Amino acid sequence: MNVPIYVFSAPWFGFVAVLALVGVAFYGIGRRLGEVGRRNLLIGATVGNLICFGLYMVGLSTQGDFPPSVVYNMPLQLCSLVTFSLIPAIIFRVNWLRGLCYFIGCLAGFLALFSPATGIEGVGVFTPLAIGFFGSHGMNVVIGALIAALGLYQPSYREAFKTLGWFGVLAGIMAVFNIGVRATIAANANYFYFFDPEGADILVALHNLVGLPIVYLLPVLPLLIVVLLLQAAIYRSGSRLAGRLATRWGARPANP
Repeated sequence: MNVPIYVFSAPWFGFVAVLALVGVAFYGIGRRLGEVGRRNLLIGATVGNLICFGLYMVGLSTQGDFPPSVVYNMPLQLCSLVTFSLIPAIIFRVNWLRGLCYFIGCLAGFLALFSPATGIEGVGVFTPLAIGFFGSHGMNVVIGALIAALGLYQPSYREAFKTLGWFGVLAGIMAVFNIGVRATIAANANYFYFFDPEGADILVALHNLVGLPIVYLLPVLPLLIVVLLLQAAIYRSGSRLAGRLATRWGARPANP
C-alpha cells in the first residue's frame, strides 16, 4: 500500500532507519579498507545518491503541484550542489570542498529531512518524488558524515570557521547570480531560498519574522556557527570513542 509520507510518520521513520542502517553498514565495511577502498566505496554510494536525485527530478517534473520554476531551481539549490560535489570531494584532496560536504551538506540535508518544502509531504512513500527527495537528502547526510568517519576529512573547530567562510563566498555568489537570473531569465528563480522559503517550516518562520528577501536568512548565521562547532565536537568525540573501541577489539581505525 502506497501510504502518504509525513515528517514523524511511520514511513518517515522507516526512511530514516534505512538511511541509518546504510550509514552503519558502509562504515563497518569502510573501516576495514585502505584509503583507496574507502574512496571507491563512497563513490559507489554517491552514484546511488545521484540515482535518487534523478528520481527526485522525475518526481518534481511529473507532479502538477510544482510549477516549472521549482524544477528549474533544483540543480542549483544548496542540497543539489552538495549532491554533485560529493564525487570530486571524495576523489580529490581538497579540504574546503570536503568541509562543505561534511559541515554544510550534512546540516542542509538533515534540515530538509525534518522540514521539507511544500508538496513533498503527503505523496506516496513509494513514489519517485518521495524516494528521490528523502533518499538524496538523506544520502547527503550519510556520505558527508562518512567522509569524516572514514578518515578522508578531519573536521576541527578551525575547519568549521574556514568552511563558514567558504560557504559565505558561495552564498554571496549565488545571491548575485540569483538576482541576475530573476532580472533577465526567470522572475521566479529562487536559489538557496533567498526570496521564498517555499514552505520549509524553519525558513517560513524566519521569513514571517523578518519579511525581507535575502535579509531574512541572516538570523541563521549565529545558529550556523553554533551548529558547525557542534559538528566538529561530535567528530572529535566520535573519533575518541572509535579509537578506544578499535584498541579494545583490535579493529582497524579509520585513518587515511
